[in-house]
Amino acid sequence: MVGAMPVDLIPKFCNGGMDSLNGGEDCEYQVSVGSRVKCNDDFGTVKYIGEVQGYKGIWYGVEWDNADRGKHDGYVEDVQYFKTTKQGSGSFVRPNKIAPLKTCAEAIRKYYGDREDETVAAHRRTVINEWKREMGAPFIEMVGFEKIHQKQKFDRLLEVCVHDQNVAKAGDVALLCPNVRSLDVSQNLFSNWREIIQLSAQLPDLRELDVSKNRMAIDIPEETLTQLSINFSILEKLNISVCDYEWSDIIALSHLWPKITEIIAAYNRIKIINPPDVTLHTMTVLRLDGNPIDSWYEVMNLGRLKNLKVLSLNDCYIDQIRFGENQVNGKVDVFENLEVLFLNRDRINDWRSVSELNKLKSLKKLYFLKNPVQNNEDYDTGSQLIMAKIGNLQELNGSVITRELRRGAEYDYMKRYGAEWKSAQSDPQKKIAFDLEHCRFQELVNKYDIPDDSLLVKQPKTTTLTSQLLEITLRDENGKSLKKKFPSTMAVQKLVTLAQRLFSKGNTGTPTLHIVDEQMKGAEIILDNVMKDLAFFSIKNGDTVVIRFR
Repeated sequence: MVGAMPVDLIPKFCNGGMDSLNGGEDCEYQVSVGSRVKCNDDFGTVKYIGEVQGYKGIWYGVEWDNADRGKHDGYVEDVQYFKTTKQGSGSFVRPNKIAPLKTCAEAIRKYYGDREDETVAAHRRTVINEWKREMGAPFIEMVGFEKIHQKQKFDRLLEVCVHDQNVAKAGDVALLCPNVRSLDVSQNLFSNWREIIQLSAQLPDLRELDVSKNRMAIDIPEETLTQLSINFSILEKLNISVCDYEWSDIIALSHLWPKITEIIAAYNRIKIINPPDVTLHTMTVLRLDGNPIDSWYEVMNLGRLKNLKVLSLNDCYIDQIRFGENQVNGKVDVFENLEVLFLNRDRINDWRSVSELNKLKSLKKLYFLKNPVQNNEDYDTGSQLIMAKIGNLQELNGSVITRELRRGAEYDYMKRYGAEWKSAQSDPQKKIAFDLEHCRFQELVNKYDIPDDSLLVKQPKTTTLTSQLLEITLRDENGKSLKKKFPSTMAVQKLVTLAQRLFSKGNTGTPTLHIVDEQMKGAEIILDNVMKDLAFFSIKNGDTVVIRFR
């Protein structure tokens, strides 16, 4: 059964209880279906306004951004009052539990009007007192001086931040602070772009705008958005992070921003990326951190943005980078001017992906941390591999790559893979596979020549987990012994704990571990630093560890 008051016939109810801050604006704003509301620290969208069977008075049916705040899907006692997009994200609240809404103008007046700089205030009092002494009228009242001062103060505002101030409407900001160049209205209660357009229309000098953490519907045709772009004619930087947008939403909105140079659209729902054909071609910086992008081929659809210089893809789901399965060498014709790339905390799991980045013509700075492929290398070795694989790189993770660092990295890289390169030269299939994995190796051979065989590192035949384990014999003083396999990176402390569990029967006290050195005729070396790993003590495959309880 559906509730008795259809959504399209429900009357609007005012959300009042607001003090007038400017004496001229209407401070009661209608909350309607689709309005954004806040209750305590939770944000949501109104889906229903009306009565609920069995309960008195008017209720707001709200779908909460955080589904954990909800209690149901819009059903109460088998009556459906509204529908939610996420299961269990809806609930009913009384209108008086909703935070009062404000205009942006009210929020600016309250926030900046209440923050009087004491130095300025003291100076003003000094000036007034001097005027009174010069005029010989110590009791004269400077009528209107405060209003003039307040007006001058707001006129001087160039950067305004009203983050999380329950702002839902634009208000008259042109009368209050017409010279604003940077405006932050993040985490407020805007429900659509019309109010943002009204704000921008009143601020002719607006160059930077932050509307992040607002969930605003896009219900304006692209043709109309293009006509309204006059209100954003000089906007350069925009933050639309955490707005629950897909890439298609950003493309639709981009008709508003004809001269945009930087967009931050982090932590949205961007996964599929269609090439921007008409808009965004003035953009130089794009930050898409925290989006569920899992394919590099989607990222390549941004490659035709000729002016793009900085691309940030931190905390995405990208697991490999390919510019073409069979393209070994040469530069690609996408991202021609890309200079800075962020790939921290992604899911990249092979070193070929790093080699592929050498195909970018202009890449100078790379940020590449905490990807799975780096788990088996220490930081310095991993950094050397990246330096050697990408020839144009000038900075890695914020550190400058000097000529000496690059030369050392490239030479160590050649020593590490030189033997494998030599082996591949006589087998066409191996050579193709090697060249794909190490796109730049032949270039380095031409540059340095291959190192002498005695300097080359022989590669192990297998790199499985089993082959990396050390087989160690554990033996106590009573003659009991066990053979176990352990990784060389395991801490001695873990081995002590294991020994106590396996050999405690018949032994008391705390175990100490001693490695038997066969080259020193059975001499024992105590593993006295339990925080170090097995490799620190040069434990080899087949060694014996004696366990003594004390």
